[in-house]
Amino acid sequence: MKKHLLKILIFLVVAGCCCVLPGHSSASGPPARTHWQAFELPSDHRPGYQGLLIFWIIPDQDIYTYSHDPGPGGYPTALEILGVLSEELTVYYPPGKMLPDPFEPQELSSLYLGPTPVFIPVPEDLTSGQTLEARASFLLCSDRNCWPVSKEVQYDLDRLALESLPNPEEESWWPRWVASVPGEKESPAPWTGNSEPAAPLLEEGFLFETRSFTPGLEVSSAAKAALLAILAGLILNFMPCVLPVISLKLRGMIPDSAHDQDAAAKRKAFRIHNLFFALGMLLFFSILSVIISLTGMAWGQVFQNPIAIVILAAVVFGLGLSLFGLYDLPIIDLKAGSSSPKKNPNLEALSTGMLATLLATPCSGPFLGGVLAWALTQPPATIAFVLLCVGLGMASPYILMFFFPFMVKFLPKPGNWTLYLEKGLGFLLMATCIYLIALLPETLIMQTLIMFWIIGLGAWMWGKWTSLSQTRLKRGLIRGIAISMMILAAFFLFKPRTYYPAIWMAFDEQKFHQVWGEENFLIEFTADWCPNCKFLEKTVLTPPFLDRIGQDYDLVFLKVDLTYKNPAGEEMLRALDSMSIPLVAIFRKDEPHSPLILRDLFTRNQLLNALDNEFRSSKP
Repeated sequence: MKKHLLKILIFLVVAGCCCVLPGHSSASGPPARTHWQAFELPSDHRPGYQGLLIFWIIPDQDIYTYSHDPGPGGYPTALEILGVLSEELTVYYPPGKMLPDPFEPQELSSLYLGPTPVFIPVPEDLTSGQTLEARASFLLCSDRNCWPVSKEVQYDLDRLALESLPNPEEESWWPRWVASVPGEKESPAPWTGNSEPAAPLLEEGFLFETRSFTPGLEVSSAAKAALLAILAGLILNFMPCVLPVISLKLRGMIPDSAHDQDAAAKRKAFRIHNLFFALGMLLFFSILSVIISLTGMAWGQVFQNPIAIVILAAVVFGLGLSLFGLYDLPIIDLKAGSSSPKKNPNLEALSTGMLATLLATPCSGPFLGGVLAWALTQPPATIAFVLLCVGLGMASPYILMFFFPFMVKFLPKPGNWTLYLEKGLGFLLMATCIYLIALLPETLIMQTLIMFWIIGLGAWMWGKWTSLSQTRLKRGLIRGIAISMMILAAFFLFKPRTYYPAIWMAFDEQKFHQVWGEENFLIEFTADWCPNCKFLEKTVLTPPFLDRIGQDYDLVFLKVDLTYKNPAGEEMLRALDSMSIPLVAIFRKDEPHSPLILRDLFTRNQLLNALDNEFRSSKP
């Protein structure tokens, strides 16, 4: 819990992301090495094959990769055979370990932990002058960064005939080979992921001598980094990713009618606004530089946290609602002529500058990638200096307007058109919310939309149910209810969850026949378009409850997903005398022809009673 709170706290003061996520310098390369090994392949396992090649991926400590079949997230590990040998050789991948994805804990992904072998059995007729060429691609990840790797590798197959190959059956990885190939004779032993392979026949480390297409833009000194950082920060103001903050910047440029008649006051307000707006940007980059230099946090790492994205989207949504007139904000108020008695123009400009910087930095611009790739491998003081230069470049247009306040005369005069502009900017902020929601994993989108609905209701209660004519007690009570409603909704929608191993097996005819008459099992029919099905899954068929009844009644669980056309599942539904869902059927292994059916909605107690009656009645 403390770790999650720390991430949320850091998010509130740290800038968003960039397309580059450097964690290692280009000189050191990704945190892994690879090599080949060759072994004799026993004839009782693969007759007609002279040997077994293994391509090892050996990540550094605390680095993992995704398996060849990673699940809904991740990037598959693959070894693609190139050339004419692609038709002669088959690549086999070991199964991964199903775990909550480190970047999307609500999703289960198949991961490779520790050294990972990729297997290639070699037929007897492929030794004479043949060279195996392949392209290895995989994603190396820590709990903070990821490094995509794609490299071409080779192996001279003549070496199989020239060398005396060891027998592999005593090797610690042998169970993984057995698990990789369908039809092998042995059952795989558990793999801990910790044992190193034997001495390699061919060592291939990730030590590249890179060449830049634009060597003049490569950074090699603090002076050059500072210059390019200022230029990169300036360009950030004009990148497409600045669209989310146009509303914040434009609103600051619109003069209020209060200063319309006094030119001197108008210039003074313009100067002060730009000064504090620029100070907000520099303050934000100062905080960012301290956090990154002290923690080693990667630029953009915050956007790897879905909860951080939800918080940012909720802030933007709240700002958008204020532009539609639901309420006045005490600190960041984007509306012209706000009547809020607590409005402080200087504090508003400062906080708006900080928020604008946060929203404007999710993507990179020219020069920034090279600057960060060099800077984030330097000592903390250098990191802080370079990031401050980026902030100085981004704030430079507003610093310029502070020193040249005559630019205010180029701004349009205030009028009714500003009200339409405010609404347009509100819609732009709503579009930003859509963009942020699109970054979330699918499993969080529905919770986020529900949270936005509750935020909208709470904002309406705050702004439209209260007024200064009410007593302070009544006004405070209504607003307290609105805030409590939003806090409770956030807690219940995004509370930390305990993750259980994958309980449900996806239904297919083969799995059904494997368990039918051999296991006690429960089968559920569901679909994404069935709200009652989803209600059951959230309230009754939850992972902890299924884990409990699975142990108590020795049950396995099958799920028939009818979201899309599923002929086998639909046939099974009809065989159970049903044409509607939700439906749950309980099969006893000693009486598989007579399942017990629960239709529509039911409670946990009803399901427990059904299980008790079914299995206790079967006992002598």
